[in-house]
Amino acid sequence: MVDITNTNQLSTFSMVRDIIRSNTTLGAKFSQSSFYEFEPRHKSASFKGFPYIVISIPDLEELDPFLGDTMRSREFNIELLLRMDYTAKDNVASYASTLISTLDAANSTFKENGYNLIKINSDGSPTPVDLDSKLLIEGRFSLILSGEVKV
Repeated sequence: MVDITNTNQLSTFSMVRDIIRSNTTLGAKFSQSSFYEFEPRHKSASFKGFPYIVISIPDLEELDPFLGDTMRSREFNIELLLRMDYTAKDNVASYASTLISTLDAANSTFKENGYNLIKINSDGSPTPVDLDSKLLIEGRFSLILSGEVKV
């Protein structure tokens, strides 16, 4: 198994994005430019529009060695935010379900990168939100991974 370093943790965005895009349904709906590491500015000229997915990178806190340990088991919580135009509200549950099943089936990819999949949770039903005077529907998810981190 691959040891997890800060560099591995920073690449979780790309790893999760590539897993999601590997699904034909999600890959057709969400282009490469539909993924963000941070909340995009919706009024910006560089904003590509809806739908999009925000994939947060896990916390990069330093771990102190304990009694000479060089490795430490750790959990990584990756928050995902799926946002679509409110007119697509009838489709968001289907995309959310496909997103969960795609990530759930990607354990071999996670293992290749040093992670073990613990679980993927939906943080409740998709909800309408008003953002910059635009009505949207959003779904929130938590992807929880574990791995051995070099201390």
